[in-house]
Amino acid sequence: MLLNIEELIQLIQSHLPVYERARTTVLSKSWQHAWSTNPDLSFPVVRGENSTELVDRTLKRYLRENISFEKLDLEIDINKWKFSLAEKLIGLIATKTCLKEFSLSVMSSYLSYDNTFTLSDGLLLCENLTKIRVHGTRRREDNCVRMTTSLHPVIKCVSLRELDLYRVSIREEALNHILSSCILLVKIRLEQLNSCNGLKTIKAKNLPFLYELTIVLRNWYSPALEISNVPNLRVFSYKLWGAWLPFTANAHSMSLSNVTELSLGRVVSDYACLDMITSGFPFLESLTLELDTWKLESFHFTCASIKVFSLVCMYKKKLSDIQVFAPKLVSFSFDSWSYILPDFLFPVSSLMQIELSLTLNCPVDVYFFVEMRDALTLAPKCNIRITYSNYEVIPLDIDMDDLRRRLLLPPATNVQQLDFKVHNEHGPSERSPFFDAFFEICHPKYVFA
Repeated sequence: MLLNIEELIQLIQSHLPVYERARTTVLSKSWQHAWSTNPDLSFPVVRGENSTELVDRTLKRYLRENISFEKLDLEIDINKWKFSLAEKLIGLIATKTCLKEFSLSVMSSYLSYDNTFTLSDGLLLCENLTKIRVHGTRRREDNCVRMTTSLHPVIKCVSLRELDLYRVSIREEALNHILSSCILLVKIRLEQLNSCNGLKTIKAKNLPFLYELTIVLRNWYSPALEISNVPNLRVFSYKLWGAWLPFTANAHSMSLSNVTELSLGRVVSDYACLDMITSGFPFLESLTLELDTWKLESFHFTCASIKVFSLVCMYKKKLSDIQVFAPKLVSFSFDSWSYILPDFLFPVSSLMQIELSLTLNCPVDVYFFVEMRDALTLAPKCNIRITYSNYEVIPLDIDMDDLRRRLLLPPATNVQQLDFKVHNEHGPSERSPFFDAFFEICHPKYVFA
């Protein structure tokens, strides 16, 4: 592809940090002109009055002089920028047919309960638009960005490949209308959406190119999922607080049988759920499970195809033992808030790497380090991540002589990396027996504190 001088300069500027890009404008008039007509507009964290004035002037100039731009990435603090002005400018921008990528993050420097940012329906009229990313970062679900104002908006963005909505208020009818109209969608992410009547059904149908689908909701009810005719769907993530699996044992009816990477959060409670996974996803290679709703003390799982397996146990969920029967398993990771490590057993596997990530908020003793040393024998390569989260000074009851007597193996040399993190100044000091105990059970290649 041949580029003219201005396009070449803009390409060079796009690979520089913002400050360095601005400095290039003093080189010559050509560089200055290229800077002021760049087709990729990015405004990270627009907060103060000077920042909002800069964005206002720039957007108005582009619109007034009819300067083409293909990408707009805007992060604004809506408390510092007038709603009417922001909505008007973005509404005018949304009608630009040259726009290919649109990204908007609306943040709030303080809680405001009476304002909602409304995005113009004109955004869905951009025929060349390939990516829509809209994030509302406020904490209250009823105080976020409103996406579209009509039940069935006119949709002309038939080139859309990626749709990413986070903390956005959108009517169920409008959402499903978008999903059914943009048949070229490859990636869909729907997280913590809010709807006036609640989301009762999410439909992803007749999307032949859809590769990745992520649904994360905070509702206390389980919306129905209608997924069909998505032959290329390979990555599926589903997380819902206080609910259950959204599919029956026959995942073929939802076009999920071709999925190779699956992530389920807070919906797996017993072995019946695990049976659904193994029977409904025959080609599964990567699996991530959050076990906050797991009802049993033991976790036994069998899967012939899985290669990468991750277990996440939050809120002090304690498991006595974990057994995984997976002949192709290469990598296993365990993330927990419990200070007690379960007994790990991999009877048949090709395990090459294991990662242990633990958040400690109560005293640890000699047994903790003995169990940790045993876990390090599971794979040729290991990584350890420790987060010390308690806000009080915790006595560490570690008898180093007792630890040395109980250890049956020398320090492990297969630990690639040890990460240690504290949330405040109350963590162990560098002279604490806590660190002595860690270096008694392993000699990591790298340590990050």
